[in-house]
Amino acid sequence: MPKNHVHASPEDVKKLAGALTRYQKEVNDAGKKVQSALGAANWHDGQKDTFEERYKDLQKSIDRFMSGEVSTMIRGLNELARRLTDIRSMRM
Repeated sequence: MPKNHVHASPEDVKKLAGALTRYQKEVNDAGKKVQSALGAANWHDGQKDTFEERYKDLQKSIDRFMSGEVSTMIRGLNELARRLTDIRSMRM
């Protein structure tokens, strides 16, 4: 079967896009919880500063991935679902 043929239902593709959207929100919410916990921690020394800087760097990378790659995947899946729906309606 050629790689450029799509054999999927629009509903399933939309479900996948929805799952990625929920994943994106959950990761964002988890990052906020960790940041809040860091701010509330009764920990004041150089190790905390080092940990906090490492965490902030990690969070920036995660945010870039979420806003870039995952958002692009979601848009692509929604567009694919729309096209599949259009094709399906032409066949009927």
